[in-house]
Amino acid sequence: MSKLIYYKGLVLAALEITPSNPQHGDEVEFTSSSGAGKAVFLKKVKEFESGKFKAEYVSPERAARHVELFPKLNKTNKDTSPLFVVHGFNVQPANHMSNIASKWERFTDEDLKYYPIPVLWPCSESVFIVGYGKDQGDPSQRAGKELKAMVDAIPNDLFPRKSVLLHSMGNHVVFNGACGVKDEAGKVIDKAPDVEFENIFLAAADVPHDIFWENPWDYDDKWFDKERMKRLFGQKKQKASNFFKMLKVDESGKPIGKIYVLYYRWDKALTGSSTPFANNETRIGSVGHKKDGQDKVRADMKDYIEDYDMYPNLSWFGGDDNLLKHSYQLERSAIKFYFSNDVGRPEEE
Repeated sequence: MSKLIYYKGLVLAALEITPSNPQHGDEVEFTSSSGAGKAVFLKKVKEFESGKFKAEYVSPERAARHVELFPKLNKTNKDTSPLFVVHGFNVQPANHMSNIASKWERFTDEDLKYYPIPVLWPCSESVFIVGYGKDQGDPSQRAGKELKAMVDAIPNDLFPRKSVLLHSMGNHVVFNGACGVKDEAGKVIDKAPDVEFENIFLAAADVPHDIFWENPWDYDDKWFDKERMKRLFGQKKQKASNFFKMLKVDESGKPIGKIYVLYYRWDKALTGSSTPFANNETRIGSVGHKKDGQDKVRADMKDYIEDYDMYPNLSWFGGDDNLLKHSYQLERSAIKFYFSNDVGRPEEE
């Protein structure tokens, strides 16, 4: 029997909770099998039975206060800022929170320039293609829309400094879900989630490699399950525009940070995701964003997207994911890279 978890810190959850409209400080409950629901902040998440959780609801205003007080209460780097961490496929709430808790020392070893906040969304506890295909659909898409609804309702100055780390299918949640909201005719709306991230990190991203290209493939050829692919993954260019607009900009309108793509050429999980049973496209988490040359990347984006090859930075043996080489998002080498690209802080002497 696995150990029940208790995660004291702040969590962002796009899950169904009971009661559905809590007030600050109320106790709420959810389970590992909860569907997508209104995105909310929680703290003191306690697993009282396997897969069953109780937590304290935190209003956005109090969550912002928590973020503001964090460096003072923990006597750490006064310039630290939150890093929202969105998990991938086949990750349950307890797994995600315990994984971040167990890697906390890796963040403090880097002077805690970022501190992680787990983001939970509903996905299957299955490595098989049935669960993978299911989660590409309604669970991830609804969760993405709920996250968008939340950030649209919160003033950006409530959380003035923040970055986000998207792992594996977590990229699909945000790129195709939050950035892919459609009108009644099925056209992706030209409206980004109203959020400003200093940096956006894509780790082992389970999205196609050409999403930032000027002319991405948009499922116009005849092949397996074409209509589903167009519905879920199509209209890449508008989604990419919405995604890019989540970068915080300066007074001149230029992004102050970047989109960073961490990739690993021997990522076995993404090899499976690239088969015809998934959507038959090489993933950006396997090859980076400029697979066939920088000239294909959109001119308005190319200066603000950067690849980071994890191949020299992962050991063939050992590490967090010795088998698939896919779950490296919290490896020490990855965390060092995130921290080397922080913005808005004075240069160290």
